[in-house]
Amino acid sequence: MAKPLTITKIGDKLDIEGYPNAVAVKRIDDPIARQLQGIALHHFDLSYCRAALAELTHLDRSIQPLLAEALWVSTIARYFKCFGRNKSRTQLSPEKILKNHPGAEEVFGYFRDLRDKHIIHDENPYSQAFTGIALNVKDAEYKIADVFSLAMNAFTVDDDHLRSFTQLTAVTLAWVDAKRDELHNLLGKQYEQWEYEVLLALPDIAFTVPTSDKVDSKR
Repeated sequence: MAKPLTITKIGDKLDIEGYPNAVAVKRIDDPIARQLQGIALHHFDLSYCRAALAELTHLDRSIQPLLAEALWVSTIARYFKCFGRNKSRTQLSPEKILKNHPGAEEVFGYFRDLRDKHIIHDENPYSQAFTGIALNVKDAEYKIADVFSLAMNAFTVDDDHLRSFTQLTAVTLAWVDAKRDELHNLLGKQYEQWEYEVLLALPDIAFTVPTSDKVDSKR
C-alpha cells in the first residue's frame, strides 16, 4: 500500500518526510513512471469522491439541498474525469476495473449517462422547462394575465443513488490502489539496479505554482 506522505515546499523544491536515511528526492521519467503519475492523479480524484460521498451520507439533504447538489455534481464530475479522454494522463478502463464485479458496468453506464446527458450536457428529461400563459377571466380587460417560464430539475441525491455510486467508487479506488502498488514495486526494482552516481544525478522534484495564464496550457 502506498504510504501517505508529509510534504513541505521549500522554494520550488519538495521536502518529503518519512525517509530518515534519504539524502535527496529525485524525479524519474520513463513510460512506467508516467503511467504511475496518471494513477496518482486518479487516486487523488477518487479519494476526493470517497470523502465527498461520506459527507453526503451524513448530510441532512432536506435541510441543505444546495450543498448536497454541489457535492453530488462535483463528485460525479471528478469520478468520470478519470475515464474521459485526456492528453496529459492515461485514462482508466471501466472494462478492466469492473469485469469481476457483476452488474457494475451497468451501474457505471447509468452514472455516465447521468453525467453526460444531465449534469454536464442538458439533454434528458431529468431537467424540464415549460413556457405558459396565465389566463384571466373571460370578461377581464386583458385575456393574458402574464407569460411565465418554469424550469424543474430532478434531485438525484437519494439513498439509492448514493449507495450505488459509493460502491462504484470503492471498487474503482481499490483497483487504482492495487495498480499503484504494482507500479511502485516495479519501479523500485528497476531503479535499484542503477549505479548510485547515476541516480544522484537525476533531477530534483520541483513544483511551480501555475499562474492564471497557464489555464489553457497542456502540462
